[in-house]
Amino acid sequence: MYYDIVVIGGGVAGGEASTRLARSLNKKVALVSSTPVVYSRMTLSYGLKRSIKSITPFTLYEPDDLRREGVSYIYDKAVSVDVNNNTVYLESGLRLEYGDLVLASGSKPNIPDIEGIDLGNIYTFQTFDDMIKLDKIAEPGKKALVVGSGMIGLLASDALSYRGVKVYAIDLLPYPGLTVFEEPLAKEMLNRMSSRGVIFMGGVSVERLEGDSSVRRVILTDGTKLDVDFVVFSIGVSANLPRGLEKISRGQGGSVLTDEYFRASVKNIYAIGDCATTLDYQTKKHMYRPLGILASYAAKRLPEAFRGAKYDGFLIYQVEEAFNSVFIRLGINSFEAKRLGINYSYAYIRYKAPGVGFKKDLVIFEKGTDIIIGWQSVGAHLVSYKSRIFEELIRSGARLEELEEKKIKVLEIS
Repeated sequence: MYYDIVVIGGGVAGGEASTRLARSLNKKVALVSSTPVVYSRMTLSYGLKRSIKSITPFTLYEPDDLRREGVSYIYDKAVSVDVNNNTVYLESGLRLEYGDLVLASGSKPNIPDIEGIDLGNIYTFQTFDDMIKLDKIAEPGKKALVVGSGMIGLLASDALSYRGVKVYAIDLLPYPGLTVFEEPLAKEMLNRMSSRGVIFMGGVSVERLEGDSSVRRVILTDGTKLDVDFVVFSIGVSANLPRGLEKISRGQGGSVLTDEYFRASVKNIYAIGDCATTLDYQTKKHMYRPLGILASYAAKRLPEAFRGAKYDGFLIYQVEEAFNSVFIRLGINSFEAKRLGINYSYAYIRYKAPGVGFKKDLVIFEKGTDIIIGWQSVGAHLVSYKSRIFEELIRSGARLEELEEKKIKVLEIS
């Protein structure tokens, strides 16, 4: 069976890309997905908190919705790609020939190779099925260990502790969320976790897991022993790709390296979403940033790329809610700045927010030039309306001194 464009992956990137390509290019498009509907994973923590058991609230497209958009929805799993003959092989035995292939197959959780990893009651938190499994075991009074305290780990700890589970959270880094926000905000998040009863331990990882058929005890690398009912691993992700793509150039996490047209290194193949790199707007470097918002951005720009239009990179914008706090991140953070070789520092700032009063946040800036490269905010109130101001400042290459013109006061430079 031949299609002008075959899209692999039924998440945000695949769903949006397939409908937009079919609409704007008047091409014969097929979407291959291993899930019965196209759904968003960005609000699964909300679903776990409230024990939502239906996929409907998360659904973006039903198969009939896609057909009305001119997309053939194929509920199957893409197991391999023959790049020499432009053919996708599906688990059912079906073969799809393509003119162009779009990889939007997402990511898969990293699982450590440690003793006891095959025991029962060990979970990840990435898909709707993961949420349902955790929903069944997340009973008040049970004990859980969340391994990894990046954003997904924080969301898992938040949802489980909200449900009355006694949560231990660990990370190799000294504070929670340091891959996302700066140390002062990480310490603030730690206080909010502690007030919920979550016990955080930094600078440690799991040495081994013990139990008969299911995990019952976790031994940490510092010798700490924790009796638990279940474990949730959230230690990052890697690109989830079908077999046969060995010729494609790869980046961090096995991600597909793409150019300014979302093209891979093999002809007629594009890649977007959590399986691919994207171009950073500020540095013009390719980075692996597996975030739903960037997957959506890429899907919206893909039809223009098919027509030959370059994109100039994405300015990262992330909004999350955990432990009764709203976190906003715009631009580069210190974790990324280190990887990019940027000599950075941060400054405390203060501004007045209507209905909130004075708000204290952070901006990240490049040392030597004082150019603002990022903004971060954590608090009980959403101040996302300010993001437009900071976006303008970052895109224009504004310096710290220019904040005063926006009625934003620099309090202290770290």
